Amino acid sequence: MHRYEIMSTEGRNSCRAAFYVVGAYATIPVSLRPAVRGLERSITVPPVQPLVNVLVFPSFRRCVTQKRLRSVALAAIDVGVSGGTAGDPARCEVSVVIADDEAMLELNERHRGEAEVTDVLSFSPHHAGEYEGDDPPPVADDFPDFPTPDGETDELGDVVISYPQAKRQARQARRPVALEVETLVAHGVLHLLGYDHAEPDEERAMFALQDAALARAGGDTAR
Repeated sequence: MHRYEIMSTEGRNSCRAAFYVVGAYATIPVSLRPAVRGLERSITVPPVQPLVNVLVFPSFRRCVTQKRLRSVALAAIDVGVSGGTAGDPARCEVSVVIADDEAMLELNERHRGEAEVTDVLSFSPHHAGEYEGDDPPPVADDFPDFPTPDGETDELGDVVISYPQAKRQARQARRPVALEVETLVAHGVLHLLGYDHAEPDEERAMFALQDAALARAGGDTAR
């Protein structure tokens, strides 16, 4: 289970809210729902495919296509597992969140120790990321590791993307914003599968899979 606290700047009022991603379900406390009114959740349950949840902040509902982002995430899981990651892709579950700069800044500072907006963050229960801050990292919630019953999915993790940052990067690179967002989805999902790009060999392998995922989803590559 992952808990996110966000700042909503919809309309004239700003207020803090929290939501949880627990398995396939996003739960917003009733008292805080006005802060994130319009937050969309789209869940698909294909019979032989991973479970992909797409959540979009209200400001960006018309900027992205949930079906397309889901296709990219599924393609990234497919090529990532084919590339050597262990596990049954039909039983895994991932959530993709299209957020704003404020939410990304807060998440990046809290979970990575970096007080800056980044483009994409991956939250995995299986692969720990690097903490860059000077202060000690936050202590993760201590949840028991329950076995997954037959027929239920294993949580792969969550990918959070800053749409404004993706838009800035797309303009700088002179490519469509949609392609930039899709690239970040594929990139984030591959991180959830354990891929990294800290070393040159790792970078080549990961970016090749990233391009393969975009091609399999029926789109262009960002490079």
